[in-house]
Amino acid sequence: MENLKATALRIENETLQYVDKLSGMMNLDRSTTIRILLKEGIDVDRKNRALEFYQKKIFTLEQATKFANMYIGEFLELMKERGIESNVTLEMIKKGMKPIQKT
Repeated sequence: MENLKATALRIENETLQYVDKLSGMMNLDRSTTIRILLKEGIDVDRKNRALEFYQKKIFTLEQATKFANMYIGEFLELMKERGIESNVTLEMIKKGMKPIQKT
């Protein structure tokens, strides 16, 4: 089993009602459902923050990709979907590529 840590939190009644309804539909206990929802929310937030920090030039493309926990191709596709232009030029890509040598 995963290395889980206990924590306490306060959530709104409406949110808890949703969690309980979803728990019943998924045949899961409340804690498992909350962990699933929290993980999915964090995954979305990581991508959004990575895009935001990349646009603000706080992150390089490589840093944003790592922060979002994505492969560079996936991150570039996400940028395209969101209409965000890359500040990476073809020349920058060429400099980062190493020539393949035949043996």
